Amino acid sequence: MLPRCLTSDIKIFQPDEQVQELANALSCPTLAAEVLKMLHADKNLDFLREFMNPDFKKQLANLDLGEGSTAAKELWESKSSFGNVLVYGDYDTDGISSTVLAMEIFRNKAAQVRYFIPRRDVHGYGLNAEILDKLVSWSCNTLVVVDCGTNDSAMLEKLKAAGINIFVFDHHSVSSQITIPTVVNPSINMDAGEQQKICATAVLWCWACKENIISRNFLKYSLDLVALATIADCMPLHNLNRLLVHYGLKLIRTNPRRGLGALLDCLGLNKDQLTEEHLSMRVIPCLNAPGRITTADVGVRALLGIGNNEAVYSCVNELTRINRKRQSLTEEITRQIEEGILSGKIKQKVLYNDSWPIGVLSGVASRVCAEYNRPIALAAPANAGKIIRGTLRVPEGGDAVGVLKEIADKLDAWGGHEYAAGFSVLMNNWQDVSKELEDILTNIKIVTKKTTPVINILPSDISISDWRTVTQLGPFGNNNPAPQLFTVNNPDIIEINPLGKDNKHSYIKIHNSRLLAFNTAPKEFLELNNSIKGFIYHPRIEYWRNEEQLQFILDCVVVEKKN
Repeated sequence: MLPRCLTSDIKIFQPDEQVQELANALSCPTLAAEVLKMLHADKNLDFLREFMNPDFKKQLANLDLGEGSTAAKELWESKSSFGNVLVYGDYDTDGISSTVLAMEIFRNKAAQVRYFIPRRDVHGYGLNAEILDKLVSWSCNTLVVVDCGTNDSAMLEKLKAAGINIFVFDHHSVSSQITIPTVVNPSINMDAGEQQKICATAVLWCWACKENIISRNFLKYSLDLVALATIADCMPLHNLNRLLVHYGLKLIRTNPRRGLGALLDCLGLNKDQLTEEHLSMRVIPCLNAPGRITTADVGVRALLGIGNNEAVYSCVNELTRINRKRQSLTEEITRQIEEGILSGKIKQKVLYNDSWPIGVLSGVASRVCAEYNRPIALAAPANAGKIIRGTLRVPEGGDAVGVLKEIADKLDAWGGHEYAAGFSVLMNNWQDVSKELEDILTNIKIVTKKTTPVINILPSDISISDWRTVTQLGPFGNNNPAPQLFTVNNPDIIEINPLGKDNKHSYIKIHNSRLLAFNTAPKEFLELNNSIKGFIYHPRIEYWRNEEQLQFILDCVVVEKKN
């Protein structure tokens, strides 16, 4: 289907004298200066100069991991060996990445390192009391908790009293008193600001780096895990996160770990040309999928690269198979909900269905929330119907964790981020919880969608060198969006041509350049008649016969009104 947006949805930026002055001051092309001005209009020259060339050592030094960082370092240095170590992780990409990183770090001071990843549908999010009670019988000397655990002091205190060493590396919001001194979590400092927001894998990596826990030469080969987790958890791409992703991507392109390299092969991705978009759209969904509909162990095994080549490829093939199943389930549930919303049959914000698989609901909720700019909670039964597990998404301006705080006394467990959170509730409390949650979400303040800034420039006016400078402002993602470019080609005379043998694709002739419209047949443009007012596109550097060339990819058609 041809993507489209309204003229009222965009704000067009034109290069002016100020842009040229900025380009001169930063010694960069005009296009890069325009991107900086458009995305950071309120920032001074020093900020923009730092943004173009961030200092990794400075960014890492400015990161405050809290008092728990020092306490964890002291515990690390106090032992020559941590004996039998158990790493307790989570079932998403950040969870399995931090699990693998923790295993690789603690192997340097352990007799044995094992891991446990809970099942979403059985154990729920976070630490599970039943599993923790078995730790002593498993002869566990040290527990390393990653991507959860901040709000589980009561459970951890019991283990600590039994003589077990405790480490927690997390980034989730704090909702209860923390009594375990070795909780490393930058979110504990509530006034830390945006620059403190990093994923759990980054928390562990930065702690090991800042506190000189292990050689930095060793750690640099783990930045692939940090890049995957940072993108997967949609962390804001401030300077530190940008650098972590930048170096992680560079590592994946040049020297990927076995399992990750095998996954790239299975997905048909060229590692040399890998971008953050490839990770977000192709690689990470495969790593997330097992934890959503089965057990996340296969993701951990893939990243660890356990076994011979045949075993590794078998593992990543399983990842892609599970992801296809996850995609099918997600599409079907999303279709059901969207049809209900569009027909007016679904007006409520809290939806429950006893046939929904819990693991795919977060993806569905994210899509529905983004598409319709409305808060939504989706829930389904778990633990043989003993409890209800749900996922909550709120649009910009909302606070998912704040919503759950209002009903915390009725919940069995809960946690998450500003825009995304999860919860569980006993079955006999669900009716009251769903009603109260519905009331809160109905009255939540919804911020009107912001207009998308676009730069008015012809594709023929962009050179490869110009665009390469713009890409240095990346990696792009949350809080650092990829620049959207805009062009008009006489809306009354638009030349649309078929592309490819099956005519499923098209290209639009723009002066001496072409906009490539994938998965859009020429007839779809003709159906818009004279309502086309322009095109939003982005450049992409491709390689053809070992030569670089700049392609221009259509993102959407700008129209005057909906058709």
